[in-house]
Amino acid sequence: MSDKHSAVLEEIKKNIQSLHDKFEALEHKIANGPNKHADKSLRMILMGPPGAGKGTQAPAIKEKFCVCHLATGDMLRAAVSAKTPLGLEAKKVMDAGGLVSDEIVVGMIKENLDNNQECKNG
Repeated sequence: MSDKHSAVLEEIKKNIQSLHDKFEALEHKIANGPNKHADKSLRMILMGPPGAGKGTQAPAIKEKFCVCHLATGDMLRAAVSAKTPLGLEAKKVMDAGGLVSDEIVVGMIKENLDNNQECKNG
């Protein structure tokens, strides 16, 4: 076999091994339940200005700890778009140039924790 074919074959073997490792990790996650860190009960809030890295770090944290990720900006946009009661309240405030109250944001978080399948484990 030529060196080129050997290199391609080795690359394929590495890719297969990588996939196998990922499947094993997923099977391990499934076997240990949706939140293997449940006894440690991770709750985290990421705060910072736009561009600080909240949206970059949150998916990695979500994946590593098998937890729900809620982004208040995403929730506000979704609620306004869906014309939910909280979304309509938020839209009035935003259209007037104001900041959405804690009461509305907390209501949206509670709504997501109660109804979002992704958040069924908190």
